[in-house]
Amino acid sequence: MQGERPDDVVGHKTLADGSHQPLLRAEAQALLKACDDDRAKREAIMPDEKAALRMFVDAYVRLMDFGFREAIYCPKDGSHFQAIEAGSTGIHDCRYDGEWPTGSWWIYGDGDIWPSRPVLHRLYPEDEAKRKAKMEEARLQFQADRSSYPTEGDADA
Repeated sequence: MQGERPDDVVGHKTLADGSHQPLLRAEAQALLKACDDDRAKREAIMPDEKAALRMFVDAYVRLMDFGFREAIYCPKDGSHFQAIEAGSTGIHDCRYDGEWPTGSWWIYGDGDIWPSRPVLHRLYPEDEAKRKAKMEEARLQFQADRSSYPTEGDADA
């Protein structure tokens, strides 16, 4: 019986293009070590729930700085937007389908579609530009309408 060798095949890996290759023992061990190192790092910087929640809020607020908002405020008209799911490191193409609040979120990618529960969303840049233009138009209209209202100092007030 031979001993374990670094080039022993211990499984298979799926590449981004969908192809499969053998997973060698040395690769598997390196992956497990990286996972263990990541866990140790998380435990060091977030030793308890309180520290983890503070970091969670910091990340949440920072993502809001990048234009994300709570997923419940996403478009409900079938248009696509960017979404972040809990437990994922990706920003995904998403849309809400159905009537609020009984509809569903769907993530699109690689020619497929999956059900989703995003926590944050952000409009695509062209849609955000349209939203901002619409808000500016509404602001100007409100300002124009407001100027026709009587003020406290008016004799007719």
